[in-house]
Amino acid sequence: MEDLDATARKHLSAPAAEEAHGTLERDSLADRARDAVLGLIDQDGLSAGDPLPSTGALAERFGVSRTVVREALSALAALGIIAVSNGRSATVRPLDSSLVRFYLARAIDESRSNSFTTLMDVRVPLEVRAARRAADGFAGDGAEPPGGRQRLQDLRTRLDAALQDSVLYPQLDLQLHQQIALLSGNRALHGLLEAVRVPLFRAMQDVRAERDLHGLVGAEHTEHLRIIDAILAGDPDTAAAVMEHHMHAVESFATAP
Repeated sequence: MEDLDATARKHLSAPAAEEAHGTLERDSLADRARDAVLGLIDQDGLSAGDPLPSTGALAERFGVSRTVVREALSALAALGIIAVSNGRSATVRPLDSSLVRFYLARAIDESRSNSFTTLMDVRVPLEVRAARRAADGFAGDGAEPPGGRQRLQDLRTRLDAALQDSVLYPQLDLQLHQQIALLSGNRALHGLLEAVRVPLFRAMQDVRAERDLHGLVGAEHTEHLRIIDAILAGDPDTAAAVMEHHMHAVESFATAP
């Protein structure tokens, strides 16, 4: 396995865009220095609050000028990955899903000819896995997620009461899927599903409007209740199967001519 310096130098020595007169563009070197710092954070397993080496140490380590390193650190600070303060080494910031959320929302939105299918391609395997993992938390003799049962039961009651409310029901629909992701106990899984929250809610509103238009409200509610019941019963296989059926039913309804 490559050591850190070798990995960093690979980033810095990779081919870059050149101007007409053949000189290296400054931005490309700073970009590669930025990638090298990201590699350092990853390979050293740095967590929130951990300091990076000094600007001088990074410059020496990567074989670039301090100015290039400062530009790379400034770019990472602007992205919210590190914090930079005068007179102190940069530190790693806590995880923030905003970058993933921005990227996924843009990627989905730019698939304008088929953005809903793009959303579902991302969403379906995550939702199915989340339902399975959530049900695992209620299985066997292990301790249930604190407050998890009550939250799902409350959502069940509120979904029942709001079935005919075209504004509130999609909001509760989103809350249910967020709660299942949270109950999965997998922070990365929850973060990815949270990252598509905005386009997902728009899609839920659009699907509800279509159901209202064609008098087809109700089938999705039955599926929601089955998902909740399977999770609370601690039945991972059923929870995953019902969630997958629900996802495909939603996709089929939304894409029907």
